[in-house]
Amino acid sequence: MALDTGMKCVKYLLFIFNLLFVVSGSAVIVVGAVIEAKYGTYLNFMSTYLSAPSVLIAVGVLIFSVGFFGCCGAIKENHCMVVTFSVLLVVIFVVQVVVGAASYIMRSEVESFLRNNMFKSMTTYNKTNEGVYRTWNVIQHDNACCGTDGFRDWESTAYGLSVEGVPDDCCKETIQDCGRNVFTTGFSNLDLINQEGCFDKLKGDVEENLTILGGVAIGIGFVQLVGVAFACCLAKSLKRQCETV
Repeated sequence: MALDTGMKCVKYLLFIFNLLFVVSGSAVIVVGAVIEAKYGTYLNFMSTYLSAPSVLIAVGVLIFSVGFFGCCGAIKENHCMVVTFSVLLVVIFVVQVVVGAASYIMRSEVESFLRNNMFKSMTTYNKTNEGVYRTWNVIQHDNACCGTDGFRDWESTAYGLSVEGVPDDCCKETIQDCGRNVFTTGFSNLDLINQEGCFDKLKGDVEENLTILGGVAIGIGFVQLVGVAFACCLAKSLKRQCETV
């Protein structure tokens, strides 16, 4: 039995919605991959938590799968698939709202968490610990900074004691051994190194990204409620037609 004109409109609107859902899922996967490629180096400071790029990629795959499932359900006019889609969409909505709220709450915890992890990683900075070694080198070089709160943070680390100075990437112009003996020359060559700490520069970026993540998660979550409404309307119509056959 064919759908009436109103339900046909709902059917195609649901299909278009799910097509956008599939596209957005693909976009989230791409974003996760780009973040992993571009910012993966910084993740050593956030090692206590799951890798954000990995989570994004997983969520993207889930959104893509659910959207594809919804498209098939709408086109085939399959009551079971449409109901399953709406249930999965509600679950994703709840998860996204929780993630969004958690992101806003976590902003107040980021400062102490990030500082503690930066100080902790400085104590294990050496060439054999490739992840931490590369992370600090990239951050200090790219942000023109040195240490967590300042260059003297290196003074109490194993690396700082061994070279009596700071890593070469703290220098304004990276030259081999340019950071060596900084602490034994009466700080006479401080004009050669960046003295400002890296913490303040990273903190702002992390807090801003958490705010954006929270806003996007909650915003997209409420848009998904529109999809749930379309799916429920179509499912109800399909069920009613099945009962009249």
